[in-house]
Amino acid sequence: MTSPDLAATVSHVWQPIAPISEDFTYDFFAIDGLQRQWLAHRPSLEASASTAYEDLLARLTRSWAIETGIIEGLYTLDRGVTETLVAQGISVDLIERSSTNKSPADLARILNDHQDAIVGIYAKIKEELPITRISILQLHTVLTRNQQTHTVVDHLGREFEARLIPGEFKKWLNNPTRPDNGTIHEYCPPEQVDSELDNLLEHYNAYLQDSDRYHPLLTAAWLHHRFVQIHPFSDGNGRVVRALLTWHLVRENYLPIVVTRDDRPRYIAALEKADAGNLVPFVDLLVLLQRRAIVEALDKHEPEPAGLVDQVLSHIVSQVGRRNAEHEAQLRSVNDTAQALRDHAASQLTRQADQIASQLNQVGINMEPEVINGGPGDKEHWYHREVVESANQATPRQWVNFNESRFWVRLAMNPRSNPGQSRLVFLVSLHHIEWQLSGLMSATAFARVEHYKDPADPDTPENPHTFINCTPPDTFTITNEYDVYALYPRFATWTEQALAIALQQWGHYLA
Repeated sequence: MTSPDLAATVSHVWQPIAPISEDFTYDFFAIDGLQRQWLAHRPSLEASASTAYEDLLARLTRSWAIETGIIEGLYTLDRGVTETLVAQGISVDLIERSSTNKSPADLARILNDHQDAIVGIYAKIKEELPITRISILQLHTVLTRNQQTHTVVDHLGREFEARLIPGEFKKWLNNPTRPDNGTIHEYCPPEQVDSELDNLLEHYNAYLQDSDRYHPLLTAAWLHHRFVQIHPFSDGNGRVVRALLTWHLVRENYLPIVVTRDDRPRYIAALEKADAGNLVPFVDLLVLLQRRAIVEALDKHEPEPAGLVDQVLSHIVSQVGRRNAEHEAQLRSVNDTAQALRDHAASQLTRQADQIASQLNQVGINMEPEVINGGPGDKEHWYHREVVESANQATPRQWVNFNESRFWVRLAMNPRSNPGQSRLVFLVSLHHIEWQLSGLMSATAFARVEHYKDPADPDTPENPHTFINCTPPDTFTITNEYDVYALYPRFATWTEQALAIALQQWGHYLA
């Protein structure tokens, strides 16, 4: 939605695109380890008798095709039908009329255009073709070939539909008016689109040649944001740039990522921060989305082939072959890392608990801290339900494998002489997160606020406890390849963030 009203206040002044700052730093350690895990797993998936790998890419492609238009407001589609289309394929027969604001036929045509664009990208990657100005125009042509118009707002604030020409750069200013404050966000003027795209591609290709210095996910964030600054088309820029993002990621051996309707608020906010010169939040988001894609890919087991006995037997043999004793022992070595992290967190929580108790004591709240550990053979089964709940609320949602070892550390702040005072139980859990052993573990955190009439009787709560999910937005994941000493500072920061969430919520009951 654009406006030519130059008299309005400009909230963002367009500037020619800038290269990646020489001072930019980012810790890609965690996602690099997870990426290595995926690259080690992918060959077995590709070589399997089933079509598991092809099915994975097809589901991601269909999900991308649907969500990319939803976040732009091009159409609406309810979640139930979305899940059906992702699972079974895009077909007009699967789209209920009441599930969308478009006719099922029109929506199916648009979704198939989106899907065709990504399939075309996969073909170009196989042919090792680069991203060029021509390929960008071709992408726009495919993505918008069934979109006849786009919404424009004139200088009087009146909306009307203007013709959209697929595969043609803009001829007029397309600076949007912010709906919240009426200000103008400037994009690249039409007469400078060609030179800015040339500049973009020149920098991009240089970054590709120096991937040791410019991490692929940093380059991805830069490419996406700078393309948005140019906004070379009258409409469809978001779909084009997310397609370019897929092109870049898949070429660099990453999985395609899907920005969903649920991700939209963080997506928009991160782009606005990048407009202000801070690219870190957008890199954070891409790392999170890539982690989500990898974890979901690792968690997808091959479906059992139907019908023929030899197919079933082939599946069984394949599964047994992958679960040999030597391989399992290697994957389970991640338990040593998890135990070391748990013990490190226990020491950290012991120090922090004493500080918390001391400060509360100064205001007349007497608490006695207690830190205990749990693990294989020692209280491992405690807090089963809460661990499941915290895993369900994680992003992405986790499946806890209770057949494998689990490690946890608990901090309890016990009321000493305050009848009726609330007790805090804070717990960090490290657990395997896939249906079968893969060497991938994750951390979640939760708190319980428990209320007691008699602090001397901690087994009799006055009323049911309050559950609080304390897992920070960026879930902490580890594999058997990680160096535990490099993980210590990161896990300490993650644990402190989780504890801060617990203390903030507990404070409401203490006040």
